[in-house]
Amino acid sequence: MKLKKRKAIDIDGHLHLLTFTVYRRVAALEDRRCAQLFVESLARAREELGFKLLAYVVMPEHVHLLLQPKPGCRVAQILRAIKQPASNRILRYLKETRPTYSQRFLMISADGKESHRFWQAGGGHDRNVVSDAVLRYSLDYIHCNPIRRGLCTFIHQWEFSSALAYCDEEGEPPISVDWLD
Repeated sequence: MKLKKRKAIDIDGHLHLLTFTVYRRVAALEDRRCAQLFVESLARAREELGFKLLAYVVMPEHVHLLLQPKPGCRVAQILRAIKQPASNRILRYLKETRPTYSQRFLMISADGKESHRFWQAGGGHDRNVVSDAVLRYSLDYIHCNPIRRGLCTFIHQWEFSSALAYCDEEGEPPISVDWLD
C-alpha cells in the first residue's frame, strides 16, 4: 500500500497545527512515563531548533502541537527532531519494562525483517494557521481534547498539556506566550 504524501506548505512565519498518531493507534502514551519521554523529546527539539511552541497536548494515542518554526526551519525537520528521539526512548522503555506490550509495535517487512515502529507512517496532519480566529480555535481544540474524550473535567487537570501554562501554572516544556501581548 502506498501512503499518500503529506502536502507541506512551509511559509516562514506561519503557525502550524500538527497532529500525529501512535502506530496502530495503540494508547501507549497513557503510560505516564511514555508521555514524559515524549515531552522531554519535544523540549529538547525546541531547544535545538528554536521553534515557538504555543500549545500541545499528549493524548493516549496521538499528539497535537501548535508551533511556529523559526525562519528557514521546516516542519519536516521539526517532526524528525521530536519523533525520532521520542520513538527510540519510548520503545527502549517499553521493551525493558513491558516486553509483551512492546510487541504491538512490531513490524515485519515483506522480506521477513523485524523492526519496531512507534509512530504511524506519514507526516500526520499539518494545518497552517494564518488568522487569529483559527489560532484561538486551535488553542481551544488542543486544550479541550482531553475533556471531549472524557479524560478530565477541566483543562488544567490534564498533566501533559500546555493548558497549565495558560492557567498561570508551571508546565514542561515551557511554551511561548509572547504572542498574547
